[in-house]
Amino acid sequence: MITEVKIFNVDNFSTLFETANPIQINVRDEHKATQFTVESGETRSDHVVVQPVEIGMDLILAGEMKSAFETLQQAYDKHQLVGIQTRVKTYKPMLLVNLYHDEIPEMADAIKLSLRFSEWRTVEPEYGDLPPRKVAKKEQSSTVNRGKVQTSTVPDKKKKSAATKIADGEFTLGW
Repeated sequence: MITEVKIFNVDNFSTLFETANPIQINVRDEHKATQFTVESGETRSDHVVVQPVEIGMDLILAGEMKSAFETLQQAYDKHQLVGIQTRVKTYKPMLLVNLYHDEIPEMADAIKLSLRFSEWRTVEPEYGDLPPRKVAKKEQSSTVNRGKVQTSTVPDKKKKSAATKIADGEFTLGW
């Protein structure tokens, strides 16, 4: 059984661009080893950077070309996240980052499209308490479970800068 190549909406899994017929798909899934030179002059690696998956897709758009192309253009303009089902694997979420089309005179009832998708990785913020050793001032670490903390009163006469004292008339030059 051959799985059809499809582009689908990641929210509801509905097929997008049904009149698009893929000709060729190029999937680029790369990992990059970091390299650095040590004192002896040798090159070493100690970390792997996982690059986002990129998919290049050439396809023919036939049938109701104008409305199908408008739908594709709209997905591109609105940065709609999609999934791509290839014969061997499903990739999601993907973002359409390049949209090229060729209008060839010999193909009067179809156009050739070249699309490029890039894997979309959302940054997830991490929340939590920092231990005192990770912050400059240990009192700024966690405010949870600190027990009863005595507050201090602010003196009536606050420290003022020299410029503020001059402006307030409190500072004079002793001539």
